[in-house]
Amino acid sequence: MPVSHPKGHKSFPELSAFIGCWFHQDFDIHGDTLEAVVRACVAESRPSVLQPVIDDIDRFLATGEAGMDERFLEYFRPDIIPTAFRPTTRDFLLAVRQELRNGLKRER
Repeated sequence: MPVSHPKGHKSFPELSAFIGCWFHQDFDIHGDTLEAVVRACVAESRPSVLQPVIDDIDRFLATGEAGMDERFLEYFRPDIIPTAFRPTTRDFLLAVRQELRNGLKRER
């Protein structure tokens, strides 16, 4: 049986992998806040892995605010609800992007 990937796997592969790896149903093993989870990712990842995730976030944000919550669910089929971390999916992605950028700055 072929593996079914979320739509975002093709369009936003790095963000799709990030969401699947770090914001899965057991995300809290890495921490109970968005910041803690992203810091765990930064600590366990090479810096060269982080920038492509940031780039995918920027490209996804560029798809527009209208319908973003629904589009995020359609594209990534996440095990989490982004609005449980921030008021909107856009705010969630902006916070993730900022934490990733902070991690890159610490690595340099």
